[in-house]
Amino acid sequence: MKTVLKVFTALSLVVALSATAQDNVKVDPAIAKYKKTSGISGSVNSIGSDTMNNLMTLWAEAFAKFYPNVKVQVEGKGSSTAPPALIAGTAQFGPMSREMKQEEIDKFEKAYGYKPTAIRTSIDALAVYVNKDNPIKGLTMPQVDAIFSKTRRGGYAQEVTTWDQLNMADGWAGKPISLYGRNSASGTYGYFKEHA
Repeated sequence: MKTVLKVFTALSLVVALSATAQDNVKVDPAIAKYKKTSGISGSVNSIGSDTMNNLMTLWAEAFAKFYPNVKVQVEGKGSSTAPPALIAGTAQFGPMSREMKQEEIDKFEKAYGYKPTAIRTSIDALAVYVNKDNPIKGLTMPQVDAIFSKTRRGGYAQEVTTWDQLNMADGWAGKPISLYGRNSASGTYGYFKEHA
């Protein structure tokens, strides 16, 4: 199992560097080209971020080209599902769209005697969108806070629940703002809640 994990990690990094590389990323030319190892079989589980599902699936498919006898299962239900799966040993990879919390790191270290290894692979971007028929030109961060938060720590004077509170007229008076977002297990949800 450790050999499968090492090979999968090495190959994942190779695929990650080639598939998601930015123009300004430099790969050390001294790193030897990957060579397939014989006798690799088993299974590897990835449990965590649904945001990273597509990327994990692409890596699994690339890995299968080298090692068809290794079953890679990818399950994405949210970043908060990764640490418990890693700690319980039901997953060898825990893709997350957020940093592990100190409490999660401590539990992992208590279970295994070492800290989990973080491998940064991507940058996640967040955006707030409105319907294409909505004429609003943009929102300030304090307005976003007033729309999504009850505490309004962003400094907006009042809670915003209707479009006319954002100075929109022409049929928008009294129309409620409908909010949509990620599920609470999502790292994106946690980040948005904390920063917006």
